[in-house]
Amino acid sequence: MVTALGHLTVTIDGPHLAAGIPPALLERIVSPLLANASRYAHSSVAVRAFRTPDDVRVDVIDDGPGVPPPFAGQLFEPGRRADPGDGHHGAGLGLPLARRLARSVGGEVTYDPGNTPGACFVVSLPAG
Repeated sequence: MVTALGHLTVTIDGPHLAAGIPPALLERIVSPLLANASRYAHSSVAVRAFRTPDDVRVDVIDDGPGVPPPFAGQLFEPGRRADPGDGHHGAGLGLPLARRLARSVGGEVTYDPGNTPGACFVVSLPAG
């Protein structure tokens, strides 16, 4: 599915998958990733969902400036932002919250530094 939202094109790709968590919790985990992607993307955000042997994986990928390498290790620390003066508003709590919620159900949220240009955040959750 491809949707235009303002200046962005959002592409959602993947089969219908069941994660072993309530849908509302999945939304709370993925929402901060989508908010960041839409905030920093130049023109596109992609959401890809697929099954691995052990879990359900959701990748949120944008074509924005990416994460400065020196900051990558601090992404999930509460209150930390890569560039507080970048003109984007936020408290630096979305990524830590997403990770904490995912971990509370045996999942994980990570950053994939290999996606350039842009950023790729990976949500791994137990399969339903």
